[in-house]
Amino acid sequence: MRRPSRRNGRRGLWVALVLSGLCGSLKAQPVPIQSPELWMPAWDTSLNSVWLRLDTLVYEGRGSLNVLHLGGSHVQGGMFTDAVRRQLHAFAPGVQGSVGWLFPYPLAGTNGPRSVGVRVKGTWVGQRCSVPQHRGPWGFSGIRAYTSDSAGFTIYHKELPLRAKSVLLFYPGADSLLPPSMSGPVDTLLRRSDGIEVVFNRPVDTLTVEWAPRPGRRDTLSLEGVLVRPEDPQGIRYHSVGVNGAATHSYLKAVRFTDQLRELPPDLVVFGLGINDAHKARGDFDTVAFERRYDSLVDAVRSVRPTAEFIWLTNNDALYQGATNPHGVVVQRIMYRLAAKHDGAVFDFYRLMGGYGSVRRWMANQWARPDGIHLSQVGYEAEAEWFAQALVKSYLRHQERRSW
Repeated sequence: MRRPSRRNGRRGLWVALVLSGLCGSLKAQPVPIQSPELWMPAWDTSLNSVWLRLDTLVYEGRGSLNVLHLGGSHVQGGMFTDAVRRQLHAFAPGVQGSVGWLFPYPLAGTNGPRSVGVRVKGTWVGQRCSVPQHRGPWGFSGIRAYTSDSAGFTIYHKELPLRAKSVLLFYPGADSLLPPSMSGPVDTLLRRSDGIEVVFNRPVDTLTVEWAPRPGRRDTLSLEGVLVRPEDPQGIRYHSVGVNGAATHSYLKAVRFTDQLRELPPDLVVFGLGINDAHKARGDFDTVAFERRYDSLVDAVRSVRPTAEFIWLTNNDALYQGATNPHGVVVQRIMYRLAAKHDGAVFDFYRLMGGYGSVRRWMANQWARPDGIHLSQVGYEAEAEWFAQALVKSYLRHQERRSW
């Protein structure tokens, strides 16, 4: 093997030590069937634009990487995505970023990440794109909470300071509604067709929003999300967007998907959809439609960010009506095809956890929940560590190529 340059070699060694530390932290947790890796049709060059952004962060201490993780209940609950964000923020100096997109899930009467604190005022009603009788229309996050009362909320992050220089509150009909008020050192409030942008005199870590309908009017405020724009946008920003029960077709119902996504926009999209598409009896899973819906999601993202890269997360092995779901391996094969078609990558969690029937062993060890679909906190943290290991390994190989 050719020797890397001294500069790259020192950095590569340092990151390798961090990686070995991650591997060593999995005591009393499940052990992967094989070494966690990302599969890419063009080897590690499939994510080359992501690696180049990381180079700028690691070597020069500047720049950013916007990651959007889109999924269902595995994402909405936050145990997996919170753990991934912690791992990515810890792998090298200078890459820790700030919080990006947030949704106050308690407003919608549902669970959210434990890392996000929310206090609710007034009466709100929640709707999700995954519920057939909930008609929307939707923003890109596929969830909303609406109120016709004098109401509000406070939101903050328990692990990372928001350091918000400005925030976007997404809600339709903003140009005809009395805008919400926001406490704190507000400098300007800009009304837009899709919401308002609030700019602060100085960065804030807690956001408090209040709203009231106009007297004699039938006003309704329908909140679709909060995008925090920090004072310092550098580092890795991990946007976690999840809806319980969501499948690929759920997000395709979001008529404001591309308009709101432009406000991020993502450099890397991690797709975690498939467990709900495949939760069907044998023979009822339309694999052709599933793959085409993913093609449409890729097209929607690339219409906003042509250089965006993609990683598909295979389903975990799961049960359907008490028996092993036969479609896990089918989703696995489709995701390999999607990665080859769109020059992306696959993180094959299905294989790492043991493949067909392995969820029963995970349930017996309390790494998965009794429903045979969701993981326990230990299980999600293990999956997150394996995913972070796979990313760091691929990045280290990029560094090796760069040093030749």
